[in-house]
Amino acid sequence: MGCGGSAALPLLALAFVSPWQAVAAAAGNGTAAAAGGRPRVPALLVFGDSIVDTGNNNAVLTLTRSDFRPYGKDLNGGVPTGRFSNGRIPTDLLASRLGLKDLVPAYLGTDLTDDDLLTGVSFASAGTGYDPLTSTLVAVLPMQEELNMFTEYREKLAGIVGEEAAAGIVAESLFLVCAGTDDIANNYYLAPVRPLQYDISAYVDFLVQQACDFMKQLYQQGARRIAILGLPPVGCVPSQRTLARDCDPARNRAARVFNSRLQAAVARLQGELRCQRIGYVDIYDVLRDMIADPCKYGFDVSTRGCCGTGVFEVSLLCNQLTAATCPDDRKYVFWDSFHPTERAYEIIVDYLFPRYVEKLL
Repeated sequence: MGCGGSAALPLLALAFVSPWQAVAAAAGNGTAAAAGGRPRVPALLVFGDSIVDTGNNNAVLTLTRSDFRPYGKDLNGGVPTGRFSNGRIPTDLLASRLGLKDLVPAYLGTDLTDDDLLTGVSFASAGTGYDPLTSTLVAVLPMQEELNMFTEYREKLAGIVGEEAAAGIVAESLFLVCAGTDDIANNYYLAPVRPLQYDISAYVDFLVQQACDFMKQLYQQGARRIAILGLPPVGCVPSQRTLARDCDPARNRAARVFNSRLQAAVARLQGELRCQRIGYVDIYDVLRDMIADPCKYGFDVSTRGCCGTGVFEVSLLCNQLTAATCPDDRKYVFWDSFHPTERAYEIIVDYLFPRYVEKLL
């Protein structure tokens, strides 16, 4: 091939590059190269609770926080970041799988670069839920405030790349929504208000409606790829077990009912919005199997966490002054009494990615 033909190839290739890829290249985004290719999406934008909060609560006046040791002991030289685990959490692991970056910054309290904004942030706040009362009980950000932050984020994005390119980035990005566990565990079964207003079935319906309204608001703001997680087996989380240390059947039943109704609601929403890339992600079965048969996954302990006794220590109670950690957290499914270890999260994300996330890309 002559010189003219070889010079035309880059021009031809540019015709097939989406606007967000061109913007990422112009911004010098080298994260994809580390993953061995182009990112699957321009950005990962995350909403929800402590499972996906990478440090927003550090900037919130609340006791629901983890910006102290031993949290983060296996990440960044052991410097705590506000992640509720010993290391990376699903937000980070999913971003890696997407070829974006290894760590997703929190939107609040972080000195964000243009590249951070272009490739995604977490708006999640530990302790929050679909029910506005859930966040009020522990003084954290309600889901509506996470949406407000996203609106502000869009304005910042437009300031970097322009309105049209920003809209394209939002439309092609993956939105991850993870909430509801705190509504069941720390609101309905702990606080005295909601049980006086709803039986558990009616409360689940209320939560599902709130989740649907949240997805609709994301859609109205330009989101077109939304992965919404169901609930884990809440009753098998160490802090939620019975006094006999068995899984609590009522909490697990509530989680299963929520998941079933949310899955049906997502299917209806796909039709209503004519958007097939809104998808339900089931995390119940894989985590339940890890807890029931830990040896199958290389774990030794699944009924208590690595921090302290592993039965009640979470957030402020999991600290280096009063709660020693286990010798090897890789042998534990749970880090504290509520949150899995990085290794458990790795297994969960590896399981979920090809079964659910791939279909939304």
